[in-house]
Amino acid sequence: MKAIELLQKMETEILVPLMVDAGFSNDGEIWWRSTKEFSLVLTLQKYWWSTDDKIDFRINLGLMIPPIQNSSRRRPEITEMAVCVSQDCYLPEDIQFHKFKNSIGYCIKNEDNANEFLGLIQRDFEDYIIPQLVRQETLEDCEEFYKDVPFWNQRLDRFIQEHRFKLMNNVAS
Repeated sequence: MKAIELLQKMETEILVPLMVDAGFSNDGEIWWRSTKEFSLVLTLQKYWWSTDDKIDFRINLGLMIPPIQNSSRRRPEITEMAVCVSQDCYLPEDIQFHKFKNSIGYCIKNEDNANEFLGLIQRDFEDYIIPQLVRQETLEDCEEFYKDVPFWNQRLDRFIQEHRFKLMNNVAS
């Protein structure tokens, strides 16, 4: 199986069903689940140097304040995200390193074992990524989750304060 086919299989057989079951909406490569205060966002980032035979990609997990209100094909920019981390932030350190891991995320090649790769991705999503995402129901939950993540914890706090200030100004107007 070509690497591009393996990536497509991962998306259709693992990512789509799990994200839909968890209540996420999608538009193209962007998945989100919104509350009235924020959106949890997931994107797959395939790197430009990837070919059909070898694909380097990462899973971006983020938090947008204010939330996504309706679908948009425009991919959220990192500057718009209160938080934007890779899958490693959601995975225990002892399982982050494996034969499909590279310095920027995952790498799959034509000769890779499809069942092994798909099993690893399914485990990552079912056991770690999705459960931790769906527990982030309030901004306080998000603050608690990211409190020990350098840089992003302070950025999240700043976005929350700015958002609350804007809301207060709108009410006062």
